[in-house]
Amino acid sequence: SLEQCGHLPATMAQAKPPRERLIAAGLAAASACVGHAFVAQREPTATSLRPSSLRGTQLRGPALTASASGGHARVSAAAFAGLLACGAPLLHGRRSAPASRPARKPRVQRLAEDGLWQPRLTGWTPQDLEGERQRAMSMPDTPGYSGPRYTGAASITDAFIDGLISAQEQGQLLPKKDAYLIVLDIIDLLRAEQTMGQVSIPQGGHLTIVGDLHGQYWDFMNVLSMSGKPSPSTPFIFNGDFVDRGSWSIEVIMTIFALKLKDPGAVFLNRGNHEMLETNILYGFCGECGAKYDMELFNLFSEAFRNLPLAHLVDNKVLVLHGGLPGPDPRIWMPGQTHDPTDAIPMTALPSLQELAQVDRYLEITPESYAQSIGPTTSEKEVNDMRRLIDILWGDPRGGGGYGPSYRKGKGVYMFGPDVTETFCRDNNLQCVIRSHEVKADGYRWDHKQLLSVFSAPNYLDTGNNKGAFLKLTRAADGSIAIETVNYSAVPHPDVPPMKWQEHITNNYSHLTRLMRKKVGAQSFDEFGDSDFEGLMNFDEWEPDEAEQFQEAFKVDQYGRDL
Repeated sequence: SLEQCGHLPATMAQAKPPRERLIAAGLAAASACVGHAFVAQREPTATSLRPSSLRGTQLRGPALTASASGGHARVSAAAFAGLLACGAPLLHGRRSAPASRPARKPRVQRLAEDGLWQPRLTGWTPQDLEGERQRAMSMPDTPGYSGPRYTGAASITDAFIDGLISAQEQGQLLPKKDAYLIVLDIIDLLRAEQTMGQVSIPQGGHLTIVGDLHGQYWDFMNVLSMSGKPSPSTPFIFNGDFVDRGSWSIEVIMTIFALKLKDPGAVFLNRGNHEMLETNILYGFCGECGAKYDMELFNLFSEAFRNLPLAHLVDNKVLVLHGGLPGPDPRIWMPGQTHDPTDAIPMTALPSLQELAQVDRYLEITPESYAQSIGPTTSEKEVNDMRRLIDILWGDPRGGGGYGPSYRKGKGVYMFGPDVTETFCRDNNLQCVIRSHEVKADGYRWDHKQLLSVFSAPNYLDTGNNKGAFLKLTRAADGSIAIETVNYSAVPHPDVPPMKWQEHITNNYSHLTRLMRKKVGAQSFDEFGDSDFEGLMNFDEWEPDEAEQFQEAFKVDQYGRDL
């Protein structure tokens, strides 16, 4: 009937099988039915802001609706992370308070009405951060600490880095005062950076790219022993997921932050999906902050993570980001779509590098953001910013063309095909895209002809049996960028299991995860998975025992051959 009405070109109708014809019809007719298919009714006084954005929204009943006043967003326990503080102000997009609003005093202890601790859900003004700095300066020294002390970025020398590494290997932590001051200085540094940074490979030198580290401190030290430490002649890009899962996330992130403060022009950081409030509460980092320091330091880490760049462009030839390329537009979601590579949403127009560089990254993705991102093509910047943030942090490649559903989330996260990668690279004059986000058996993999994944946490979760890898980029004689892969096996670490510090949340702050616990049920595996290591690389969001069960299911392929 769509063909008879003229919404679907006859040539397209004849060329495509029935399901693809239906998808194509949906794309072609989207403008005709968009108001009925996607857009919820709004109050006449509401702004055009969609609920997928956190800014300018407040809670009204069971759903988020737009507020004409444009003040702080508000969120309920059901709407975000199982928090119980109904009405607690939610993070908004402004980095500084409007002149009409007086500066707020630092809130050191943020309690719900029932007295339970809640993470801070508002952005930090310069006055707030200065208040935290003054509080940190009054903190007492740590008895028995023998490592280096932080007194500002100038105090971080090679000797400081070596001393910090040595102290952490011996089980010592930076004094709490020093940890607070380092994170505060990192926030100032990151706020001055762009959403998409520019990196150049030094003449005669090389650029190192490190993928997911996930709190595996001893493997991180092994990487530095092989690659050398960052310097102006050997810069580094750390491509997200520094924390969570592994039980030495504090040691990993403090080392990375110290390296960044020492050489800010040679150390570049991208945000990953584990630099998010939601994942940090679930997968260990929040609990580790509380166990090793205090829960208020976690609030500062969250602010630092929201200010992380989303991508870096290397010599205008290679784009480095954590997860995926932009998803479909309009953002269609089809119930019942499988992982069969031929079952796809066709590729649509892709944003340019310039458009990605203009994303306002100062956002927190809520559990509802994924489903709320689904909708028609729009010119609303805040809607597009949230969609692109989700894609960059969460997207994965697939073997078939177009877009398919992700294994990670139920709705609103996509896998993208080789045609998406090829088109994006061609339109933006890129040699290739480098990303991380997925476990790879050898630590790296060319998922598409122009898409390279690198994962730097070997034997992930102590059960992965995967190698880790990092990349070395140099300038080739023909003007292109040469990419060398270096992989390695896991090294021994103290007998502490993954996710050790999540028990701090379970025992002391169970209200934070009450509504976010996984549903327990039989796992089913799609036989049309796009990768031989689909099970291995997609246990990123699973508990260790689930990961082990998944690997058992994928030791052999459908023909009985070892994988």
